[in-house]
Amino acid sequence: GNNQGMGDIEHGKIYDFYMPERVIQLFDGPAKDISDMWRILGRPIKDGGYIAGTIIKPKLGLRPEPFANAAYQFWLGGDFIKNDEPQGNQVFCPAKKVIPLVVDAMKRAQDETGQAKLFSANITADDHYEMCARADFILESFGPDADKVAFLVDGFVGGPGMITTARRQYPNQYLHYHRAGHGMITSPSAKRGYTAFVLAKMSRLQGASGIHVGTMGYGKMEGDQSDKIIAYMIERDECQGPVYFQKWYGMKPTTPIISGGMNALR
Repeated sequence: GNNQGMGDIEHGKIYDFYMPERVIQLFDGPAKDISDMWRILGRPIKDGGYIAGTIIKPKLGLRPEPFANAAYQFWLGGDFIKNDEPQGNQVFCPAKKVIPLVVDAMKRAQDETGQAKLFSANITADDHYEMCARADFILESFGPDADKVAFLVDGFVGGPGMITTARRQYPNQYLHYHRAGHGMITSPSAKRGYTAFVLAKMSRLQGASGIHVGTMGYGKMEGDQSDKIIAYMIERDECQGPVYFQKWYGMKPTTPIISGGMNALR
């Protein structure tokens, strides 16, 4: 309700919440999970191992050709490339120009390495019709390699409705929840709102296949070792949270994505 805005409330932060089995049954949960990525990569669908991914930087300013070339270079050694939160359909890098080039880069990298590659395409838009139009264009462009495409959605900015729309309209795609902007609510310095743990727990209910969980204090993001509980809660069928012991009753897991200033030195 309005408890976050009440004038006589000085501190009002949510650290955990509990859902009985019937409540969990009312939510979609993920359609795809990391086992689908392992399968596409030719790995065992159980304990298939670490998937090495990157973000093409700079996140703003790259035109289609250098973006696609950077993707090709990374795919020669890595598995997974994702758009970043502002990358999608920028005036300097329109989707209709860059996506066909990325398709070509993926094909060349797969031919050269003999291995499957993965791409997470940002379909975030200002209304759901445009979001679905971008998604349809991307799937059409990748053609027979469409199963190697995840859809990235800025879920915190766009809201639960955007995540649910993508989950229901494209159940065959891995749904990549980017949490950009969440720090204004989840920062440990905030007196109200909710924690990153709560955000991740909600994302599993909404149907996110994967969500960023920070770097447990090793990267550039806020956080510490205790943040491991975020990953455990969303990838396991039962887990002890900060307050509540939660069972998921068979709901598919959400992959914890470790991202944020990580490199070989960290």
